[in-house]
Amino acid sequence: MKNELVVKPVNFLGDTLMAAQDAEGNIWAGVSWMCSGIGLSEGQTKNERLRIQSDSVLSKGGRNLTLPTNGGDQEVLCLKLEFVPLWLAKVSITPAMQVKNPEATDKLVQYQLKAKDVLAAAFLPTN
Repeated sequence: MKNELVVKPVNFLGDTLMAAQDAEGNIWAGVSWMCSGIGLSEGQTKNERLRIQSDSVLSKGGRNLTLPTNGGDQEVLCLKLEFVPLWLAKVSITPAMQVKNPEATDKLVQYQLKAKDVLAAAFLPTN
């Protein structure tokens, strides 16, 4: 599968997101990188991965792909680009989160509004 993927690190709000484009032209975004970029904890990231896999709609856009990680190439949960805004919209900004981690709250809003476009632009042909 890896041979069919074009993998790129994508800079977004000072974070590096990992994304890939498959042979059919679909763009996939690594969930863990987005969670990390937003500022979610390891536990929150694990919960988000589980939520994507168990959600009746989001699970249709999730797939494990082999991407480069700090520990070498590994299978990681990725989300098809068109599912990214839906997933991000479902990440709740709770009152506790606003108090305990206002930076993550602000970043989540930016991800909700702009991440899909930035990820797509990384794979669009340049003139």
